[in-house]
Amino acid sequence: METIKNFFRRFTQTTPFVLANTLVIVPYLLFIHLIHSSIAMTAMPFVLFYTFRVTGIFLIRGLHRSIDQYTLLMVALLIGGFGAFLTLLGTIYFSSYLFGSILLGLSAAWLPAANTSVNFYEQTQGFRSMTSKGYLYALVVLAPLGFGLTASLPVQMVVVPSMITLYYICAYHTVKHYPHYEMDFKELPKHVFSIPELIWFVLFFSALFLLRSGRLLFNEKLVDGSIILFASIFILAIVVIHQVKDRWKLPLWQNALTFLNGMIGNFIFLFGAFYIAVYKGSAAQGLYLFLPYVLATISALLVAGKLRKKAKNPLIFQLFGLMIGLLLLSIRSIFPLAIFILTFFQKSTSSWLNRLYYQTDSIPEQQRITAKYSTSNKGSITHQFILMFLLGATLWEKELPIRDLFLLKNLHTQAIFGTMDLVKFATIVLLLAGIYIVGRMGKDAFNH
Repeated sequence: METIKNFFRRFTQTTPFVLANTLVIVPYLLFIHLIHSSIAMTAMPFVLFYTFRVTGIFLIRGLHRSIDQYTLLMVALLIGGFGAFLTLLGTIYFSSYLFGSILLGLSAAWLPAANTSVNFYEQTQGFRSMTSKGYLYALVVLAPLGFGLTASLPVQMVVVPSMITLYYICAYHTVKHYPHYEMDFKELPKHVFSIPELIWFVLFFSALFLLRSGRLLFNEKLVDGSIILFASIFILAIVVIHQVKDRWKLPLWQNALTFLNGMIGNFIFLFGAFYIAVYKGSAAQGLYLFLPYVLATISALLVAGKLRKKAKNPLIFQLFGLMIGLLLLSIRSIFPLAIFILTFFQKSTSSWLNRLYYQTDSIPEQQRITAKYSTSNKGSITHQFILMFLLGATLWEKELPIRDLFLLKNLHTQAIFGTMDLVKFATIVLLLAGIYIVGRMGKDAFNH
């Protein structure tokens, strides 16, 4: 009996880590299966989740000025748990998927940053929420979720939301008993939004929503409008950056690496999901994408830090690993292995950047990790638009109908295979160029 109690205690303790590291990809893979080319509404859960997940970070930049990260973490767990439950109800009432996807998207945007901040603080107080053995327990916790993602669609739409709901309940119970925090909602309603961050949220949300909904609702005018809007936002961002760059509190290479790492993360799960769907079918995404992604995430947390400490230059170590992962990704036959290696170094880079940001005294403590996630998500958003542009341009160059852009996961022709490979190679070249630029920016950062 004691052994069983210890197992369930360990199970519960790993759930905040599991949610923080899988919420980016699991609802994405779940909602993508709902999309039906002849029923426009089936695309909305995917659109809403992805858009709120990527842009919700800009709301945090306003929220964290008035509430502490622990309260934000608890809010993320509460709304995420309710969102997962509504997603489960979506098998009965489709409209529940819409509300569930919004809440899961916000939770996915807020939970990783808040959880990282809380874990760093707890470590400074001598309490570790996760140990090396805990990461191994996390694999056991993830096993039923992995099974659910490889199951047939009706089973998947029940098993996956059920498991996520259970994880949220366990995570809430775990975090509530952290020794150095108390929940405090009394400041939540005061000064909730920061106007500059709210503006960025509205702009990016509008552009992404138009792009994702236009792409999935098969409306080329919406896609064109979103690209024009994003181009305008990009020009505005350049002007703003030029005006404030002298006030930046971080090295340029660190900001650039955070932005680039966000682009690579988006490349892994967004392009990877459609690449696997085209070549192997949507049912293979759990095995060929989710499994290597999870194994790489846990492996990175177990050993990447030790490897980085042995390297003479940690920046070169991270960039070299990212470069190797991208080069391997060009070989189709080893795609899952390449995903594993690229994810390993992408997660390793993210973890290293978390520590660098948290140790930056010039940024207020409550804002450090969310500043990192904000920059990273801007990279994700930028890659999203670059990817759509490359797909559209490649289809046009091959004289294929642009409508195919909306139906990729259902197409398995040689022409589409060639399109996906061309886009993959072009993206790899672009990201390798980014790695070179970051390396040049930070060439003297660790000479001492």
